[in-house]
Parts: sequence; C-alpha cells; structure tokens
Amino acid sequence: MIYIALIDRFLTIFCSEEDTMAQVIIHSVATEAGIVGLVSAQIPGDRFVIGTMQIDMVMRLAKVYGKRLDRAKAIAIIKAAIATVIGPEAVNQVIKYVPGVGNIANMTVAGSITEAIGWIAVDMFETGTWFDLPE
Repeated sequence: MIYIALIDRFLTIFCSEEDTMAQVIIHSVATEAGIVGLVSAQIPGDRFVIGTMQIDMVMRLAKVYGKRLDRAKAIAIIKAAIATVIGPEAVNQVIKYVPGVGNIANMTVAGSITEAIGWIAVDMFETGTWFDLPE
C-alpha cells in the first residue's frame, strides 16, 4: 500500500495531464505485476494477487478520467481485455512451473497482460465504450 501511495503522490506533484497520469499508473502496476509473476511463478494462486492489482489499476484509471466505476465494472473491463490476450496466458500456464524459464515467462506474461489491460481500459474511458459493458 505504501507503493501505491507514493505513486499517487508522484502523480499529484509531477503529472497534470490525463495521459501522463495513465502512463505512470499503467507502467508502475505492470512492473509490480511482473515482479509478483517473477517471484511467484510456481505458487498456485498468483493470479489472485495480480488480478487484485489489475482491478485497482482500472479503478484508479477511471478516477483519472473522471469516470465513476464500481468493482464489478472494473472486473468486466478486465474480462473484456483478457479475452483479447488469452493466447499468451494459456501458453504461460503450461511452462510457468519450470523453475527459471517459468519464472521469466510468468513475469513477462503478467507484466504485458497488465499493460494491455491498462491501455484497453484507457481506450474504453476515452471512447466511452465502457458504458456498453454488461451489469
């Protein structure tokens, strides 16, 4: 939680544009997800930790763009984004349990999918397509 507070403080001091704030949020959460993926590749359930970080990221991005978003809508945005990048995740599930190679693969997939989710959410907030998500 201290990490998120530091990023939020950085944003309020140094960033004034929405796009810059979104970049900082997305890149920092993707980096954090990559680190979690690296150290927890062989531990079942790492996706719950990474998923929580992704939900928080989407909700913070919504706040940056002045949108009201509840947890259910954030999860729907993540589900829509993951549907577009399901291939790398499926391959990662096969090799993530191999020590070394699996750690690197899990780190890469966790970071890149988190990054993709962030930019898809930004696009949804900018175009207004997040209104079309099911309840």
